[in-house]
Amino acid sequence: MDAGENTGMSLEDLLLSTGEMEYMGKLIRHCARDKAGLSPEKMLDVVVHPLLDELELYIKREVSSPQDAVQLKAVVHQWISSRFDGPNI
Repeated sequence: MDAGENTGMSLEDLLLSTGEMEYMGKLIRHCARDKAGLSPEKMLDVVVHPLLDELELYIKREVSSPQDAVQLKAVVHQWISSRFDGPNI
């Protein structure tokens, strides 16, 4: 996947195909833990969408075509892991 290339795969498909959907869910819960009073819409705006946008940009920047599934999984997993150690949203 090149930065400007549209492969037709959604971020959801990518997370599912790499087996990282559950790990991403853990990251979302981790980042949302101190925002329990927010409405569902606000939680999407403040936590979920920014994380997904960041991941998408990271993948576009870091992944070059062609990329095998093992390498793609490693890129996604590394990004999610780095966010657990970084600042919360």
